[in-house]
Amino acid sequence: MELKDIQELMKVLKKEDIAELKVRYGKVKLTLTNSETTNIANIVAPVTEKVEKETLPAVLPAEEIIKSSNVGRIKLVSSKPGTLVKKGQVLAKINTIGIDNDVKSNVNGILKEVLVADGSPVDFAKELFKIEIN
Repeated sequence: MELKDIQELMKVLKKEDIAELKVRYGKVKLTLTNSETTNIANIVAPVTEKVEKETLPAVLPAEEIIKSSNVGRIKLVSSKPGTLVKKGQVLAKINTIGIDNDVKSNVNGILKEVLVADGSPVDFAKELFKIEIN
């Protein structure tokens, strides 16, 4: 929700002579109160600060989950949590009836979690790695 949206809601509040207006936009909860003595500029500043404070903690680092593209046994190559990975880097190999297929990173980032054990069987579309995108 942007400042112009809040200002538009405040205009409706004044025009329609509504005493209080509660709005929920995602995780942001906003309550506007109509007061004859308060002008729009006095309301906007505190409300804007509240919206910014509430949305900042909700921002999480972007994550990419690498999934298996085939069935077989997985052999981890360079897959230690906390390591820096580059797009196209081989993280593991999946052996399917004697043929090794590379599992590559789709993004640049930091390997946060390995979701499978070395040598374990994997199915198609099984989640293998979590990467925090830089």
